[in-house]
Amino acid sequence: TSELSTTPSKFTNYTQIFRNTWAISDSARATQVIAGETNVAENKQDCAAFHAADIEKAIFFGQKSTGSRNGQPFRTMDGLINLVEPNASANTNAAGATTTYAQLETMLDPVFDQVTDPKGGNERLLFVGSGALTVINNIGKLYGIYQIVDGATDFGLQFRTFRTTRGTFRMVEHPLLNSNSVWKKMAIAVDLATFNLAYLGDRKTQHKEFNADADANDNGIDAVGGTLTTELTTVCKNPSACAVITNLTAAA
Repeated sequence: TSELSTTPSKFTNYTQIFRNTWAISDSARATQVIAGETNVAENKQDCAAFHAADIEKAIFFGQKSTGSRNGQPFRTMDGLINLVEPNASANTNAAGATTTYAQLETMLDPVFDQVTDPKGGNERLLFVGSGALTVINNIGKLYGIYQIVDGATDFGLQFRTFRTTRGTFRMVEHPLLNSNSVWKKMAIAVDLATFNLAYLGDRKTQHKEFNADADANDNGIDAVGGTLTTELTTVCKNPSACAVITNLTAAA
């Protein structure tokens, strides 16, 4: 008999603190709104949306660093892209001016060289911007045949899943990627079995308010508000099972 062993590679990351604050003067809080939620509820919702967006930006685009600000330690974490690029360089590609189905398959094929969850099969989630989604849909239209028959009340093709020789990709259009003209052309393949978020201790999202109805202290401030705080890091156990494509511009 022969012995088999696996030698793991160590990936390290920093935890990053995300902090967003909302506040509204008591005069504005007491003002009646014509329609919709109260002023306080709207401010809370906006703060929660900004907090979530900050975390998601770091999950995708964060770059690991450590330093200090105002005399206090300051750390940022590596996001998914910065974990894949140096550790699985073959999985990071820039598309040309036009992209064929064969080229798309070649850029994504390496993710299936690594099987991290035998129960899950060869399937990846593909986060895309609107530009990348359009390019991949147009590739599907160019590599197939469809007809419009008499009596049809709608027409067109819309793909959210596509298959290559070795696996399946399920596309999700991510609003964050649509916030930037460069990001719109990106496609980020993720093996969910390898990806997670690690919180530092009990530092999951905490919401602490001041001058709330149940709080007798006004802190000397004629206002009501609160702060959302989260400390976490990105965990990608196998970057080779993920991929990043940039500059998806047009189908060929």
